[in-house]
Amino acid sequence: MAEFDLIITGGTIIDGTRFPRYVGDVAVRDGKIAEIGGKIDAKRGARTIDATGRIVAPGVIDPHTHYDAQIFWDPYCADSSWHGNTTFVVGNCGFGFMPCRPEDRERYMLMMENTEQVPLAAMKQALPWTWESFPEWMATLRSLAKGVNIAAYMPLNSLMIYVMGIEAAKSRGATHEERLEMRRLLNEAMDAGAIGFGFSFLNDQNSHKDIDGSPMPSDSMRIEDAYYLAEVLRERGEGVIQCLCELPPGRVSNRFAVEEMARISGRPVLLNIITALDGMPDYHRSLLDWLDEMETKGLNVYGQAFVNRSWNQLRAIEYDVWQGTSPSFLEFNLARTAEGKAAIAADPAFVARAVEEYDPAMWSGAGGPIETFKLVDAQGAVGYSKYNGKLLGEIAAAEGKHAIEVFFAIIAESGCYADFRTTLATSEDPDKACEILQHKRVVSGTSDGGAHVKFHCGGQYATDNIMWLARDEKRISLEDLHYSLSYLPARLYSFANRGALLEGYAADLYIYDFATIGYDREQYVTANILPEGDWRRVCPAQGIEWVIVNGEPILHNGEITGATPGAMLGVRGAQFDRDCLADLRIAAE
Repeated sequence: MAEFDLIITGGTIIDGTRFPRYVGDVAVRDGKIAEIGGKIDAKRGARTIDATGRIVAPGVIDPHTHYDAQIFWDPYCADSSWHGNTTFVVGNCGFGFMPCRPEDRERYMLMMENTEQVPLAAMKQALPWTWESFPEWMATLRSLAKGVNIAAYMPLNSLMIYVMGIEAAKSRGATHEERLEMRRLLNEAMDAGAIGFGFSFLNDQNSHKDIDGSPMPSDSMRIEDAYYLAEVLRERGEGVIQCLCELPPGRVSNRFAVEEMARISGRPVLLNIITALDGMPDYHRSLLDWLDEMETKGLNVYGQAFVNRSWNQLRAIEYDVWQGTSPSFLEFNLARTAEGKAAIAADPAFVARAVEEYDPAMWSGAGGPIETFKLVDAQGAVGYSKYNGKLLGEIAAAEGKHAIEVFFAIIAESGCYADFRTTLATSEDPDKACEILQHKRVVSGTSDGGAHVKFHCGGQYATDNIMWLARDEKRISLEDLHYSLSYLPARLYSFANRGALLEGYAADLYIYDFATIGYDREQYVTANILPEGDWRRVCPAQGIEWVIVNGEPILHNGEITGATPGAMLGVRGAQFDRDCLADLRIAAE
């Protein structure tokens, strides 16, 4: 009988701790790294992988995803896992499906569709709804065959709605009795493995709107209710709080809430987002300076980076990130159907109002100013097909019109199916990117994986950082990048024995060719991989040869192996891993 389940030979090991790279072997047994560093006789392993000339690195831990629904139809969480992501945190921004009363299931799915653009039809097809409480949801996820690891916040919107009812949750603060019940349920959830709680707090400026266009409960909440829940984490001495409370200047900044929750809880609080803006070169620096200030105050606050060269490739029928830019775009989005949107776009009075309300500064979170959107394919708007590949600003100049007028004309003529692409959704300034990623209190990754699937891909953020900042620009070492991508978030979340390639640590890792790692920088791919053959955008990886979770290969050169070794991770770390892996072994037997 072989001593090891797997031996990876001859690779260049970047262990995630910032220790200098070295060439060596990795031996895996029972899902963990048993030996690492020296030459290991291949005869001691049941299986070997030759990694000569390749990088062997810890699997990426993505702190901000919305795979809450997709994990039920896709055990591998495409396309994030294609890029070496092995662990995903869900329940972000306060959105999720637990706890949920049976009568509220439809409403929860509608909210998830409207805020995160997870298709309603897919959720109806795939969600088994075998739970009401958080522990019941956790039990369902633990029994689900998964190719990747999942950890979950208690989503605050779900908790508020469950206890208060949706109308009360959106219109008033919690009563004393309701606070006590939310406190009880949070403790119950954390006993079952929740890693803390997550929410957004952006008042009426969040692009995540409810189905009627109003703010979500946590955005309009009495922040003292969140402070009360932060006390739970202080008393338990465990857990993390995620808070989306910062949008670029001119919109909203509620950093005070993060500071107060860090003070009350004594636990890590993760503020998102921190991103670079070419039009506001000092914006990210103000946030980095603020993180330093929090540290001097003894508060454990981190920033969550959105630093990668992703974009939105969109049709107006699916896109709604612009609904927070002006009242007219919110009205446009609420039309819902292609016919309704096309009719509004054809209304001269509406278009004139949209032009009057247009403020480019409000579009930083919607993909950049409308002038910078590129017309990819005019579809039925044949009068504009000659401009395919041109920016809307260029088309507007040629037509002698405002870019908003051109935009709505194309939408009206195409029946809402013209294809556009953002070109300034993120900054491509490597200096700004490096400033953010190299700050000691910044965690890499805001993929939004599982969300916005018909217009955005973000799971390639680690691949982009490696090819852009480490290889092409030579600004950041792989040692620093993989620390930020894996070990730092593992420490932040208290994922015991994860995030690094060390003996006794979970064998979550990936193997890639540094010279060829990448992805198509021009366009996403359309793939029919949603339930019932529906389509979505994906971003295939290049140069990534193996992705391994808990010691088992789940992907080889982009092909799924069929293995499902994923675990549910909780604040107790390794104990939840062992329980889950034991369950999987028993099920296999």
